[in-house]
Amino acid sequence: MQKKKILFLGAGYATLSTIKALPDEFFAKVEVSLINNNSYHYHTILLHKVASNEDIYSSKYDLLPLLNPKINFFQDEVVKISKDKVFTKNKEFDFDILVCGLGFEKETFGIKGMQEYALSIDNYENALKINENIYEKIKSYKHSQNDDDLKIVVCGGGLSGIEFIASLAKELRALCSKEGIAYEKIKLSIVEAMDQILPMFDKNLALKARNKLEQLGVKVYEKSKIIECEKNGIRLEGGEFIKANTIVWTAGVRGNAVIENSTDFPSIRSRIEVDAFMHPLNVENSSKYFFIGDNSIFKNPKTNTPYPPTAQLALREGAYVAKALMAMVDEKEFKQKFSFISGNTVCSIGNDYAVGTVLHKPISGILAIKLKIFIEKLWQYQLIGLKGFFK
Repeated sequence: MQKKKILFLGAGYATLSTIKALPDEFFAKVEVSLINNNSYHYHTILLHKVASNEDIYSSKYDLLPLLNPKINFFQDEVVKISKDKVFTKNKEFDFDILVCGLGFEKETFGIKGMQEYALSIDNYENALKINENIYEKIKSYKHSQNDDDLKIVVCGGGLSGIEFIASLAKELRALCSKEGIAYEKIKLSIVEAMDQILPMFDKNLALKARNKLEQLGVKVYEKSKIIECEKNGIRLEGGEFIKANTIVWTAGVRGNAVIENSTDFPSIRSRIEVDAFMHPLNVENSSKYFFIGDNSIFKNPKTNTPYPPTAQLALREGAYVAKALMAMVDEKEFKQKFSFISGNTVCSIGNDYAVGTVLHKPISGILAIKLKIFIEKLWQYQLIGLKGFFK
């Protein structure tokens, strides 16, 4: 009897959490393949440390040692998905079951110039580009004496933007000391369109975060809508122009462009709405497809609003799909629906302070940063076992 072909797309949190939750005996029953555009996985919630130079290496993992040896790995770029095939740059793949977790891309909401001039922390390579861009400009300042080379603006005061600029502020102090540049010359700004930074938290936590950022020398703009990005800065709705030769966008994401190009699957901003079994809506024979992570939309059944595409949601979806796959392969009925209750959310502000919520209660300070580190280590433990706690 021919084995069923299961095809995984992408090696982010969602797909890898599925694969890691499958027992070894599962891979003897089926033919499993994974397509990813590079040979490594990166711990997305640590990318701000790569961009700031706090820690370039710990977020990156070679893929093959993480995978069951029976998995066929193909390093290739997916360009389109049809109902029965996946097309890459180099070949075509057919499948019996598809698990798609292709991740996200920058969403600029049509702001003029943002796509052209702003850098984005949306993958490992781009985080590294931000790192190199900032540090090259600061080092070259000694010769250029261009003050705008020392100005950096972050567009978006959510988790990613706050964690990045706080980490960067600390790292730049050390670099300025090494390069003989007065740290006071560095001008760091963060811009948020909403009434407060970290809009997912209550006002008290957001104020604590703002106070901490200001202690680090960061200028915080709230209620500040960006209307245009230029090569040397951004323009706000009220007319103010914030000059900076480094502009970093952290204010929005959309699903992978592959989804938008795959017209067999209706999508919204390159994301596919799924039901409580992670199958796409309005698609014939939908039970053979799973869309998870940042390329999917899963709605809260009580409010009918999408859950934010977080790492926490992707990991839970992956573990759920592993159970569904085991049942499918064993030809057992699987009636369990996916449900999600948002757990702990913590935002680091440097390496010694954090704010967040635990069981919907506010937390801040040393205890919060310890919890943040523990949350990061949990995924490393799932990937590589006990040594993940020491990576």
